This record gives sequence, C-alpha cells and structure tokens, in this order.
Amino acid sequence: MFGIGKTAGPTGQKQEEIEQQKLAARQLLQSMHDTDPATAAQIAERIKLFLQNDKLLDFQIRQKITKRMRELECEANMRVADRLLHEAAALMNASELRERGQKLAESRRHFAMVCKLGGDEVWRTAYRRLCETIMMSGGVAFDQPSRAKPLDLTPKAPNRAKE
Repeated sequence: MFGIGKTAGPTGQKQEEIEQQKLAARQLLQSMHDTDPATAAQIAERIKLFLQNDKLLDFQIRQKITKRMRELECEANMRVADRLLHEAAALMNASELRERGQKLAESRRHFAMVCKLGGDEVWRTAYRRLCETIMMSGGVAFDQPSRAKPLDLTPKAPNRAKE
C-alpha cells in the first residue's frame, strides 16, 4: 500500500550527491593538516557552515566530521603551544625575561584553546609541569656567588683517609 514500488535506499543520483559531499568534507579536513591555529579555526568555521547547510549527510557522518575537525584544530594549537613553551624555556637570562613572559602568555592562550577543544589529558599534564618549571626557574643564571649561595670561605678539611 504505502511505499509500494519505491526503493528502500537512496536513489543513484542522491547517493552520488552524498559521496560528493563526503569528498568535499574530506578535502576540507585534509586542508587542516599541519596548519597554524588561526587557519585551522577558519577552516573549522567553514566546515561548520558546510555541515549546517548540508541536508544529505547522515547524523553519524556529521558527528565523525565534527570530531575529526576538533581533533585537527586541537593538534594545531598543541603544536604551537608546545613550540612556544620550549622557546620560552630556552630564554633563561635576566635580559630575556620580557620576551619569555610574552611567549608564555601566548602559549597559555593556545593551551586554553586545547583545553576547550578537549585535548589529551597526558599532554595537558606535561604542559602544566613544564610551564611550572619555567616559571620557577626565575630566569636568572648566576655563575657568581649570590645571597642564596654565598662563596664558601672556610678552608677545606684535608682528606685523612688517604694518609
């Protein structure tokens, strides 16, 4: 009665359109590989608009595309945050404190984005540890005696074990 003579699945033309939409989504996702976070965010917005306007793709396929988009955007932010953190760690002299602070601040912005996008907990813990180590280093490298480590003026005790 109802649906007699109709096919159960999508027609051939509709199936081709679905495949074209999948291909377009894959191309957008591949353009996100190895990009900087700003470009990744722009492409993510394009993908969101693409998925909002698309009525052919299934909910599961949309979920997979969205999940992969978030992963790629998160990876871009992780790469930049990690690079900036290591650059900040290399700046240890007192004359480079301002630059180190700027790199740490920018790194923290990317770290916040990673947290927002659901980054890996192991990576977040390692980031926090390294950031704390950099912050506690003080940025002062002294080879001379200081108030914390004064020069030891006491005479050395002779080694009597060898006599």
